[in-house]
Amino acid sequence: MTPRPWTWPLFTLPRETWVLPVGKGAFGAKRKHDVHTGVDLYCPNGTPVQALTVGRVIKVVDFTGKKAGSPWWEDTQAVLVDSFDNGVRFGSILYGEMTVDPWVIPGALVKYGGRIGRVKRVLKKDKGKPTAMLHVELYTPGFVGDPVEWLLGKRKPRVLLDPTPELRRILEGK
Repeated sequence: MTPRPWTWPLFTLPRETWVLPVGKGAFGAKRKHDVHTGVDLYCPNGTPVQALTVGRVIKVVDFTGKKAGSPWWEDTQAVLVDSFDNGVRFGSILYGEMTVDPWVIPGALVKYGGRIGRVKRVLKKDKGKPTAMLHVELYTPGFVGDPVEWLLGKRKPRVLLDPTPELRRILEGK
């Protein structure tokens, strides 16, 4: 992908805390039952989330917890945004494991760096690891579906892209 006018989604945190995960929080990491479909950006519970780029809200969904069919996690939401700039569509960005701001509804325009919600604790039990994180997924331009699963032993879903290169460009100031 070519460089994009994107910004870091956890803007209130000190720049030295802006890091990409390794291990289970990284894109494509193999887990117990599946492969990780996004990137987890660890941060304190309640950290404000800003839009990486300009876009239009496609949908808000229950992402984890009882409402989403995963009662072993806390209830969180996700918002899917069709991102673009000057008429060029970059792809759909999913921001998950958060509480979405009330104005963030389908059809709403999000601004570059505009607040869209707050990170919400996802893990019920503290096992000495971070319990709150922003989960970021990237999909092909025009994707409007529900978050996809990537099962162990299966190919990566065609619509799913790795957001790591884009996030790395932000960290490197490119």
